[in-house]
Amino acid sequence: MSTFTNRMKQSGLTALKEDERRRTQQRPPASPPPTLSTALPPIGPQIRPNGQLYHPRMLGNLEDLAFLRDARSHREHVLLVGPPGTGKTALSEAAFVRDTVPGLHTGLETIVGTADTDPADFLGTFVQDPATGVFEWVSGPLIRSIENDIPLLVDEIALIDPRALTVLYGLMDGRSELRVPMNPKLPPLKLGPNWFVIGACNPDLPGAHLSDALLSRFHHHAEVTTDWDLAADLGVPADLITVAKNLESRRLNETYEGWTPQLRDALAFSETTRRFGLELAVASLLRKCPAQDRSEFAEAMKDRFGQIPPLSLGSRIPAGRR
Repeated sequence: MSTFTNRMKQSGLTALKEDERRRTQQRPPASPPPTLSTALPPIGPQIRPNGQLYHPRMLGNLEDLAFLRDARSHREHVLLVGPPGTGKTALSEAAFVRDTVPGLHTGLETIVGTADTDPADFLGTFVQDPATGVFEWVSGPLIRSIENDIPLLVDEIALIDPRALTVLYGLMDGRSELRVPMNPKLPPLKLGPNWFVIGACNPDLPGAHLSDALLSRFHHHAEVTTDWDLAADLGVPADLITVAKNLESRRLNETYEGWTPQLRDALAFSETTRRFGLELAVASLLRKCPAQDRSEFAEAMKDRFGQIPPLSLGSRIPAGRR
């Protein structure tokens, strides 16, 4: 190699080092890791009723599980908002799973809301016994939560007609008992010290609506997003995490409005990769993406995974290869 070439190479290396030194000096100092407050003793990891391990997260400077249990002790209702698959239900279940009574409840009563949910879905109704023809009262999740003195999780609460939610308003406002007019034989049900309401929803879902009357009854509002550091610890491929983070950054910069995979999607992707390989996992995730966002999402995925079509059935397998 000529002396001139050596000088040029050395000059280039020196320039790269100088450029890196300048960028390092301009880079803001890293934020110190958040410190967990001692105001509430942490609960620690919990095994959910479905057998999955829940890893606690920071909520402000508190542990999320400890915060929910403290909110219950003060009957301060909590609203959790965020995209599907970020862990709203998982957090609610994990916070109270230690209160499980086998054969009776898992520490939490849940109702999943829809546009058709009505007061009877909360309270219960009379159901006819096909053998005897006799109508018997079957209590709904609201009554069961009061009878067992456990929290009530109203999942997808923003999809429920506000008129149906009025059955909760008095109890959330401090009324200490519930009367059930559709079953006069039921005595007034007194609220115990462990009853309170957790609401969970994706506010961006079509048809979602949270009235001012509902919002004002929740003492605490918290957004639940995906913890990508946790996802990495759970084995989610780094390339998928990079894609998701890039899309979230673009969303914050208002240059992307489409679908972004969350923790539940990422864990499914990881499991599919382990069992069937990366190509099928990518194809499945592309098909999972809503059709209106798939083209732009596929472009973002292509930078890391190459050109892979969304998952679909192919031609018939020849008889000799079965």
